[in-house]
Amino acid sequence: MLILSRRPNESLRIGGDVVITVVGFSGNQIRLGITAPSNVIIDREEVHQRKIAEDVTNISSVPAAAERPSPTQTVQRRPEVRRRSRLQAE
Repeated sequence: MLILSRRPNESLRIGGDVVITVVGFSGNQIRLGITAPSNVIIDREEVHQRKIAEDVTNISSVPAAAERPSPTQTVQRRPEVRRRSRLQAE
Protein backbone atom coordinates (compact mmCIF):
# COMPACT_ATOMS: atom_id res chain seq x y z
CA MET A 1 0.00 0.00 0.00
CA LEU A 2 1.27 3.42 -0.94
CA ILE A 3 0.65 6.09 1.70
CA LEU A 4 0.77 9.75 0.67
CA SER A 5 0.24 12.98 2.53
CA ARG A 6 -1.85 15.64 0.81
CA ARG A 7 -3.19 18.98 1.98
CA PRO A 8 -6.51 20.51 0.91
CA ASN A 9 -6.53 21.42 -2.80
CA GLU A 10 -3.58 19.11 -3.49
CA SER A 11 -4.07 16.19 -5.86
CA LEU A 12 -2.66 12.86 -6.84
CA ARG A 13 -2.91 11.20 -10.23
CA ILE A 14 -3.56 7.55 -11.01
CA GLY A 15 -2.50 6.63 -14.49
CA GLY A 16 -2.97 9.37 -17.03
CA ASP A 17 -6.64 10.11 -16.57
CA VAL A 18 -7.72 9.78 -12.91
CA VAL A 19 -7.12 12.71 -10.55
CA ILE A 20 -8.01 12.65 -6.85
CA THR A 21 -8.06 15.99 -5.05
CA VAL A 22 -8.39 16.60 -1.31
CA VAL A 23 -11.34 18.99 -1.13
CA GLY A 24 -11.45 19.37 2.65
CA PHE A 25 -11.62 17.64 5.99
CA SER A 26 -13.62 17.78 9.20
CA GLY A 27 -12.75 15.77 12.29
CA ASN A 28 -11.87 12.26 11.19
CA GLN A 29 -13.41 12.57 7.71
CA ILE A 30 -11.87 13.86 4.51
CA ARG A 31 -13.63 14.94 1.33
CA LEU A 32 -12.17 13.81 -1.96
CA GLY A 33 -12.94 15.04 -5.44
CA ILE A 34 -12.37 12.49 -8.18
CA THR A 35 -12.00 13.32 -11.87
CA ALA A 36 -12.11 10.28 -14.15
CA PRO A 37 -13.38 9.27 -17.58
CA SER A 38 -17.04 8.24 -17.71
CA ASN A 39 -16.10 4.60 -18.37
CA VAL A 40 -14.28 4.34 -15.00
CA ILE A 41 -16.55 3.01 -12.26
CA ILE A 42 -16.03 4.70 -8.91
CA ASP A 43 -17.67 3.11 -5.86
CA ARG A 44 -17.24 3.29 -2.12
CA GLU A 45 -15.85 -0.01 -0.81
CA GLU A 46 -19.12 -1.06 0.87
CA VAL A 47 -21.06 -0.43 -2.36
CA HIS A 48 -18.49 -2.43 -4.35
CA GLN A 49 -18.79 -5.36 -1.91
CA ARG A 50 -22.60 -5.23 -2.11
CA LYS A 51 -22.45 -5.33 -5.92
CA ILE A 52 -20.17 -8.37 -5.80
CA ALA A 53 -22.54 -10.14 -3.39
CA GLU A 54 -25.52 -9.35 -5.65
CA ASP A 55 -23.65 -10.64 -8.72
CA VAL A 56 -22.90 -13.93 -6.94
CA THR A 57 -26.56 -14.24 -5.94
CA ASN A 58 -27.73 -13.50 -9.49
CA ILE A 59 -25.30 -15.97 -11.02
CA SER A 60 -26.32 -18.77 -8.65
CA SER A 61 -30.02 -18.13 -9.29
CA VAL A 62 -29.81 -18.70 -13.07
CA PRO A 63 -31.70 -22.00 -13.40
CA ALA A 64 -30.66 -23.45 -16.75
CA ALA A 65 -27.95 -22.99 -19.32
CA ALA A 66 -30.64 -22.87 -22.02
CA GLU A 67 -31.76 -19.47 -20.75
CA ARG A 68 -28.27 -18.04 -21.02
CA PRO A 69 -27.36 -16.35 -24.33
CA SER A 70 -25.11 -18.38 -26.57
CA PRO A 71 -21.61 -16.98 -27.20
CA THR A 72 -22.68 -15.87 -30.68
CA GLN A 73 -25.64 -13.82 -29.45
CA THR A 74 -25.19 -10.14 -28.74
CA VAL A 75 -26.30 -9.01 -25.32
CA GLN A 76 -27.24 -5.35 -25.00
CA ARG A 77 -26.50 -3.81 -21.61
CA ARG A 78 -28.21 -0.80 -20.21
CA PRO A 79 -25.83 2.12 -19.76
CA GLU A 80 -24.90 2.75 -16.15
CA VAL A 81 -26.44 5.75 -14.52
CA ARG A 82 -23.81 7.94 -12.97
CA ARG A 83 -25.12 10.09 -10.19
CA ARG A 84 -23.70 13.51 -9.62
CA SER A 85 -22.15 13.74 -6.22
CA ARG A 86 -22.33 16.78 -4.03
CA LEU A 87 -18.69 17.44 -4.92
CA GLN A 88 -19.50 17.74 -8.63
CA ALA A 89 -22.39 20.08 -7.91
CA GLU A 90 -20.17 22.56 -6.07
